[in-house]
Amino acid sequence: MAFQPTSRDVEISEEEFRLLRDFIHETLGIHFDEGQKASLRARLAGRLTSLDLASFEDYYHYLRFGPQREDELQRMVSHITNNETYFFREQSQLQVFADHVLKRLKERKSAGGTRSLRILSAGCSTGEEALTLAMIVYDSAQFFWGWDVQIIGMDVDRAALEKARRALYFHNSFRSIAPAVIERHFVKQGSGAQVKEGVRRLTRFVEGNLIDSASYEGLAPLDAILCRNVLIYFSDQMIRRVVELFCAALAPGGFLLLGHAESLSRISDAFTPIRFPGAMIYQKPEKDGA
Repeated sequence: MAFQPTSRDVEISEEEFRLLRDFIHETLGIHFDEGQKASLRARLAGRLTSLDLASFEDYYHYLRFGPQREDELQRMVSHITNNETYFFREQSQLQVFADHVLKRLKERKSAGGTRSLRILSAGCSTGEEALTLAMIVYDSAQFFWGWDVQIIGMDVDRAALEKARRALYFHNSFRSIAPAVIERHFVKQGSGAQVKEGVRRLTRFVEGNLIDSASYEGLAPLDAILCRNVLIYFSDQMIRRVVELFCAALAPGGFLLLGHAESLSRISDAFTPIRFPGAMIYQKPEKDGA
């Protein structure tokens, strides 16, 4: 009987790494540098076994031309993306969102006679950030009585979005959340807890690719976008593309919040940086250029 290599035995050549790296970059924006060849191999090796493929080149061709390439792209996304997230992550910035961003948006909207609020959690993964924002908006008590509020979570990972829509979470998601908040916004479900309906009604989750302009259709104008700890996985080229799309989707005067390790300093001058203790946010200029 001929020896059949398992996925763990299959090596990835420099050419195969380049093909897959470039495909992932152009499709999703995620960048694997030369030092991450072993990491990419480890993440995708199991897919060769599942598809009964002999090499990473075969896998590349399957992603490009295979009959089930769309389904496989979704499976690949789950293997190469980092879904590490939890409620109330990076508290100092969320405090700025609660104290400054929402206040400014309420003032501007009220002055303009509009009573709608649209906030995007871009790269929302399993939904903890979007639901955190909904809890903050809910607890602010500024947007009831006739306000139309939508917190939109967008992600390319279909499986992660299904979890977000169920809004059922377990211990790891609660590492940075106060017991009083759990008591107020969750109901116990077995070994986990589900977000209460009042907060869930403020959110919706949509499948979308951050680098694809079509994904933003029907969302604009947005009042704020949070894209935190996502762009660190993108190349500068793709970050520029995403930031341009964010700018186009934001209403004049809208806000952009990035992760603490992310900056627009060498990427774009389309936003005005606003510094707070422990946090930085960006604002799109108003129509008059102010």
